Amino acid sequence: MIKIGQLAKRMGVSKKALYHYEDVGILKPSLIKDNGYRYYDEKAISQLQRILLLKSIGYTLEQIKRLLDSDSRATENQTWIHSLSEQVTFIEAEKERLSRLQYYLNATIHVIKLKGHLEPQEMLDIIEDLNRRTLVNGVIPAQFDEALAITEEQKGILDRLPVIGSDDPRLEDLLSSFNDVRAILHKDPRSNEVQQIAHSLYTQSLELFEGDEELMNFYWELLDPSSDNELVLGMNTEVTAYMDKMFHYYEKTRLKNKERKET
Repeated sequence: MIKIGQLAKRMGVSKKALYHYEDVGILKPSLIKDNGYRYYDEKAISQLQRILLLKSIGYTLEQIKRLLDSDSRATENQTWIHSLSEQVTFIEAEKERLSRLQYYLNATIHVIKLKGHLEPQEMLDIIEDLNRRTLVNGVIPAQFDEALAITEEQKGILDRLPVIGSDDPRLEDLLSSFNDVRAILHKDPRSNEVQQIAHSLYTQSLELFEGDEELMNFYWELLDPSSDNELVLGMNTEVTAYMDKMFHYYEKTRLKNKERKET
């Protein structure tokens, strides 16, 4: 048998932890002498190894105590299999919870960048709605009506668009462009400066929609600034309404220039 200090050094734990394990009833010394010295035999050492293993895979001391206590009442292997399976289920649920939390944090950051401000109650309402939706690969994608009059190929393009809350590198460029628009809201959407930004955004958007201009225009119409339903987080803003005017004039001018060239 070895003393408590030797056991602590051998197993890489503190003496304080060993005393605590004794207090909660998961590791009792094999012998306590009159002077209070504690000694541990191989069976106790094996018990400590099990405790440390269970702690390393996420068990609490209370869970460890329940598992170790049950060993005396059931086949050891079956007890462990059942308990470990329960732990896997718990971890899966925790992964889902943490993934959602990470997504909500990222989404909130992106919405602030997109809108230029944060309204806490609005974000709480959004999160409440998102809690009812499915998390896919760490994000909650935009939901589209199955009855949309678009092709399967176009649906694929929509599915590949960057999503608020994701780590898609294209997202930062979009958010930067929306910041540029927010900075010129006081200007005439027909001015040269605004139309240059419109051209830059048009080119950027066309690339996102993989050259499908028809789908790009169709998608923009879905982002109706007068609607109470946000297809994309943070898009129901005065910026959206302004961009609608900005692009309306841009498209009108672009078509005129195209006709002039053809003529």
